[in-house]
Amino acid sequence: MRFPMIQAIYQKEMLDMFRDRRTMISMLVVPIVVLPLVFALMVRFTSRVEENAETEARTLGIAARVTTPSVREALEKAGYPIREKESLRTAVEKKEVSAAVEERQGVIEIYVDSSNPTSSAAGDKIRIALSDLKDQTIRESLRTSGIPESVLTPFIVKRTNIAGERKMAGAIWGTMLGYILLLLMFTGGMYPVIDMTAGEKERKTLEAFLASPAARREIVVGKTLAAMTAIFLTALLTLGSMVYSLKNNRISSKSEAMKQMMGTIPLDPGTIAMILATLIPVAIFAASLMFAIALFARSFKEGQSYLTPLALLVIFPALLGGLPGLQLTPLLCLVPIFNASMVIRGIMLGELSNVNFAVALAANVLYAAIAMTIATRQFDKESVLFRS
Repeated sequence: MRFPMIQAIYQKEMLDMFRDRRTMISMLVVPIVVLPLVFALMVRFTSRVEENAETEARTLGIAARVTTPSVREALEKAGYPIREKESLRTAVEKKEVSAAVEERQGVIEIYVDSSNPTSSAAGDKIRIALSDLKDQTIRESLRTSGIPESVLTPFIVKRTNIAGERKMAGAIWGTMLGYILLLLMFTGGMYPVIDMTAGEKERKTLEAFLASPAARREIVVGKTLAAMTAIFLTALLTLGSMVYSLKNNRISSKSEAMKQMMGTIPLDPGTIAMILATLIPVAIFAASLMFAIALFARSFKEGQSYLTPLALLVIFPALLGGLPGLQLTPLLCLVPIFNASMVIRGIMLGELSNVNFAVALAANVLYAAIAMTIATRQFDKESVLFRS
């Protein structure tokens, strides 16, 4: 194969890619603009729902049927006005009150509508107020009886997490990272691959390629490298956008531990090199496989119908490989997509063995070579290129 020919084809495909509006939207606009906007709207909507639920709960108040003065006093201290209602259940169901409390024979029952955020928020606050009252009542009874309060806590149970900060961050990011990157391998490269196969047929430019001095294999390699560039660029931009959104949203800042883990991304040079070594053969496999399938399409729309199910098939093994509890074995390293997801999670955790990494890498290189061979053979068939 001649490198200048491959380079010329690669440059031509990259130029076409940046001129195509659909490709640029999926590759640049969605990761840089849409994803942060979705995160911001989601955080804002969640915060607004919580605020509205609390405000509405205070406006509606609660219904109560209690006989113990201390219970009624605890409910009043919770900050909700108490309404008198004949049927407590009906009042909650009709949203006349946010929640209701009924005391009978030593049992205090809280009526809430769990499908309603307002009712759930009020019920949680009432439960906390009544639990505090119960603890206070027990302690006062013990003091009156001359029994020390220490009998309530005869011993202390302490849970110590021996996992370091980096390992905890690796567990969080390793679960998400492999799934997102592998999914983007297929969704991010879908439009460019369709455009350089079925799109060429629609524009009637495929014949010019075939009449050029470039060999069929050189054309396939050049187009595959362009698809890989689109895949990695989309994955990089989406990952960066996701990291920025998760580190700067108010949801993660509510928990200091979660905020710290989100802010600690274990991506040192060695980790990045291992992840890239894992993803490169997978990217070749993804680009070549999509290229071979999209060649059968006669139009851009038909190409979408062929490749969309393939992208959906990737979701399950990629998601399954990131789930905690699964142990990677040399046999599982032979399963495509799943092995890459598991390897990325192991890299982030710092628990990946050299044997599993080598087996998974060798398997993915083999799958990439097979996919590239299939794509080249399909491109050699006139019946595929000029299918009508």
